Amino acid sequence: MTARRDFAEVVPQRNSTRDFLEALDAVSQLITDAGEDALARTLMVIGQAARAGAAALYRHQAGGLSAQHVAGWRGDVSLPADVAAKLARLDYRIYRDLHDTLSAGLMLERHVSELLPATQVMLGPIGLQHLLCVPLLDGGELVGFIALAYLDAPRRREAGEPRFLATLANYLALALVRHEAESRLRVNAQRLSTLVGATEDMVFELDGGGMVINVWSSHPALPSASLVGLPLDRAFPQDMAWALRQAMPRALASDGREQFEFTLPRLEGAIYCIGRLQAVPSENGNGRHLVALVRDVTELMREEARRRSMVETLDLLEEAVIELSADGRLSRVSAAWSQLRGGDESDPQSLGQPLSEFVHPDDHATLVRAYGEVLRSGEPVTVRFRLVRAVGEPVWLEAKLLPNWGADGLAQGLRGVLRDVTAAHLSEAHIRQLALYDGLTGLPNRVLLDDLLNQALARARRHGSRVALGFIDLDHFKQINDAFGHQAGDQVLATLARQIRSVLREEDVLARWGGDEFIVMLPDLPDLATLSNVAERLREIARQGVVLEGIETRPTISIGMAVYPDNADNAESLLRAADSTMYHAKAMGRNNVQFYGDIVHLKSIGREHMAIQTRLNHAVLGNELQVFYQPIVNARTGEVSSVEALARWHDDVAGWITPQLFIPMAEKLGLISELSEQITVQALTKLKGWRERGLKQQLALNVSRNLLFSPRFVKNLIATVEEYGLRPADVMIEVTESLALTDHARQSRHLRQLHEAGFRIAIDDFGTGYSSLSQLHDMPVDVLKVDLSFTARLNQEAGRRIMQAIVQMAHSLGMEVVVEGVETLDAARFLQGLGVEKMQGFHFSEPVPAGVCELHMQLGLDGKI
Repeated sequence: MTARRDFAEVVPQRNSTRDFLEALDAVSQLITDAGEDALARTLMVIGQAARAGAAALYRHQAGGLSAQHVAGWRGDVSLPADVAAKLARLDYRIYRDLHDTLSAGLMLERHVSELLPATQVMLGPIGLQHLLCVPLLDGGELVGFIALAYLDAPRRREAGEPRFLATLANYLALALVRHEAESRLRVNAQRLSTLVGATEDMVFELDGGGMVINVWSSHPALPSASLVGLPLDRAFPQDMAWALRQAMPRALASDGREQFEFTLPRLEGAIYCIGRLQAVPSENGNGRHLVALVRDVTELMREEARRRSMVETLDLLEEAVIELSADGRLSRVSAAWSQLRGGDESDPQSLGQPLSEFVHPDDHATLVRAYGEVLRSGEPVTVRFRLVRAVGEPVWLEAKLLPNWGADGLAQGLRGVLRDVTAAHLSEAHIRQLALYDGLTGLPNRVLLDDLLNQALARARRHGSRVALGFIDLDHFKQINDAFGHQAGDQVLATLARQIRSVLREEDVLARWGGDEFIVMLPDLPDLATLSNVAERLREIARQGVVLEGIETRPTISIGMAVYPDNADNAESLLRAADSTMYHAKAMGRNNVQFYGDIVHLKSIGREHMAIQTRLNHAVLGNELQVFYQPIVNARTGEVSSVEALARWHDDVAGWITPQLFIPMAEKLGLISELSEQITVQALTKLKGWRERGLKQQLALNVSRNLLFSPRFVKNLIATVEEYGLRPADVMIEVTESLALTDHARQSRHLRQLHEAGFRIAIDDFGTGYSSLSQLHDMPVDVLKVDLSFTARLNQEAGRRIMQAIVQMAHSLGMEVVVEGVETLDAARFLQGLGVEKMQGFHFSEPVPAGVCELHMQLGLDGKI
């Protein structure tokens, strides 16, 4: 009622009291009802009390540059739509006369003609004559104004009327400000309730005694009825209320948050909750209240239980599960990690360390590539590496790595499952070793060689370089196997492999082709001169001694070399060219190196090699081989003292085939025994005819190791000689040095039986085998045939000294000397001077048919001495 008394004091006497009281009632009602209708009614009462034609309320906008129309009463004023749109918002920068006066807290009352032009333009279309604007102030600040418009000139105002309007405006400003504050509070409360409700958390307020003051959000498991005004013991379940009671004193006594927990039993399963209490000032400022936030963590607890169960299950497995940061550091490991590392318990020292710290240094690059691939592609990658253990040898692990995705969709680290695959890896390595490497020598086999050769040829094509391929065959290897057994033969092969490997470059490849054959590949060959040097080193290193059962053997090798792209344009052709060249090396007397580029005729053999082997097989089975004879001459008289029977083969397709080619071929095909028997029969038949014609020369027969090893060889040979009416003294048996002396006990027995039967025994190719003086002294040997390789060096002083030493040694042992390969008169006369008894070679006669040889036997060759 105070407001009414104050208002009455300023009511003009000529206005009715009722009009002013209605205006006051309207403003008072506006305090509790700020709706649009209430504002319009209030403006109508104020306009009528002020005898205005229309009234409008404008609210000052934030920033102070404009005013927004809030409500209005048009009264007698007709307001066109376009004008109403302009009046909805007033820009103070245009209507400066309004802003300058009102912001100073003064009323603006003027005739329209007295206003600024912009204001006149705005109000002119309405037909207004007079304008009265009353400011609405809050703490001296302009918050809006009431505009009263007059169509006619207003009456003259009483002295108290401006004060009346100012007082009325103050009450209106107060009501508007209060309602706006309450509106903001309601909006904020609604926002808070919405935000809290969106979290599915229960948020409520308690006073110090435990009474529920506010509830902003509830929980489905809690009572749905209104809890405001209830004590917590009635508002909440017993377990929840008890937990709150326990936490409240601690929360009220401190400024921090107090946490509490409780469980709500339910038929479908317990609900687990965690709550926090925070002390806040009460609204009236008397005492402190508590705000509680309760969160349902049932799913989190269940998820944690599932995770713990999963971790426990993983700990039972042998596979280790790890998590890595983006830089490869261990952030989490399962129990199996420590077992892989060689421990039995957890390994906390590993956390924070790079995984690479526990990986074998040789596998670091592999692991880094796997990291990059996973982070780049986002796809799982499987990698294998060695894990260094705390104690013991490293273990092989197979790791499946996949990315850990972050909230931004980018990989923030890696996860991995590690499995011990040591046994499988070693098994695979063993299988790979068996599949790709030779079990005896450890060298690459044919399969791996084929892959390595194709890789080398591909690089050579790109870089324009050469690749050399050498086919290596161990000479007379079967004699070693036969003499000492296969275990000794394996020892020779393994030793030879090590010797050859020792003179090769790191990038060169030595492979075992099979049996006693090896292949050496020289990639990126700088020049052909290097190839010659390497080939000679291979030949020389192979002659290093190997001791077998106390006997030193010095094996030799035959090598055939071919070069890509000079001699072949692909791997198969290169292998074939090297193989053909190796056969030529054996045909040239073994223990030498031949190059495909130097042997023109081999370039046309190629695939015909197999055809020749087939035709040789038919020739032996069909008894088509012939016997030629080469005289052995008395060094003093020039008479032919004996003739050596030599096998010759004329092929219907290729013509005469050199024995240096078909004899090794027959050995490889297993035809050498049949071939030897045929030569023996033909030679003995011819010798019988010569004896019938009075020729006394001795026949020299070469005996193969197969025949000599045969248990019945001696008896069969004696019977055959007698069958042709001949005596053992008519025949000289020639065996190679390596054959005669490799198996001393066995061969000595056979040779002694032959010697006792009357056959003369000759050691052929002396100087190329494995003999020692003690063995030679014990053997029943009559003749020593010096190999032609020594005769070829008689033009050198060293060669002449070696020949002299051999002759002297043979004579001291009581042996007759036959020197092979005599091709010049000078050589023959030098050998005469040394006391050599007999000579053989092209200087006297090459191997000739029986008829020609018979003439030499009858006439002699004294003209050659």
